Amino acid sequence: MKFQISLAPAAVTQFLLRVVACLVVISLLTQMTLYFLPGYPSRDYFAKAFSLDAERNVPTVYSVLALLFSSILLAAIAHAKNLDSSRYKHHWKILSFIFLYLSLDEAAQFHEQFIYPMRRLLNATGFLYFTWVVPIGFLVAIFLLSYTKFLFHLPIATRKLFVAACIFYIGGAIGMEMLGGNKAYHEGTQTIPYVIISTIEESLEMLGIVVFIHALMSYINTYLGGISWHLFLGTDRQFTETKNVEIAAIVEPENRNYRS
Repeated sequence: MKFQISLAPAAVTQFLLRVVACLVVISLLTQMTLYFLPGYPSRDYFAKAFSLDAERNVPTVYSVLALLFSSILLAAIAHAKNLDSSRYKHHWKILSFIFLYLSLDEAAQFHEQFIYPMRRLLNATGFLYFTWVVPIGFLVAIFLLSYTKFLFHLPIATRKLFVAACIFYIGGAIGMEMLGGNKAYHEGTQTIPYVIISTIEESLEMLGIVVFIHALMSYINTYLGGISWHLFLGTDRQFTETKNVEIAAIVEPENRNYRS
C-alpha cells in the first residue's frame, strides 16, 4: 500500500511559526519564574530545558531539525540543478553543506570554542565579549560577497525571501549577540535585560530559518515541480518507509532578473 504526502509551503510555514511562538513564550515564562516566583520542585530544570539561550534542550532540538531540514531542501534543489547542468548548481550544494554544518554546530556548539581564545587574544570587552562573532562575522562577510551574483539570478520573490531570512538570522546571530555580549560584560547573564536580549536573538534566528524554509519550499513548488514523500506499507514487514523527493527537471522562466 502506497501513501503520498505532499508538503505545502504555507502549511509547513504556519506549523513552524506556531512551534517557534510556543518555544519563545514557554522560554520567557520559565525564565521569569526564576526572578518572580519562589522556588518550587523542578523550577530550575524546566527553566534550563526550555531556555532559548541554553544548550542541549528542547529549543536546541527544534533548531537542529529546522537547520537540517533546510539542508535537505537545498540538497534536493542542488540535485535538480545538477541534472540540468545549471550554472549555479555548486552554489546550491555549498549552501546545503553550510546548513548541515550549522545544524551540527547548533547541536555541538562548535562556534563557542572561539570565545575564550579570541577573548584573550583581543582582550575583548563590551560588544565583542562573545568573541566568536569576530571570525564568524568575517566569514559571513566573505560568503555574502561571493553569493551576490547567485542572489540576483534568483526570481524576485525568492530573492526577497532570501534577503529577509538573512536579515533575521544574521541580525539575531551576530547583531543581537553583540548586544547580549555587552550586557553580559557589564551586568552578567543572570539579569532580566540579558534574558530579553537573548530571547530576541534566538527568536530572530528561528524566524529567519522559517522564512528561509518557506522560500526554499516555494521555489521548489513553483519552479521544480514540487516535493513529496512516498510511504509504503508492505506485507513482509509492518512498516517500510522510503523518502522520495520528486523534482521535475523543468525549465525555469527566463527574464532579466533570472537565469538558471
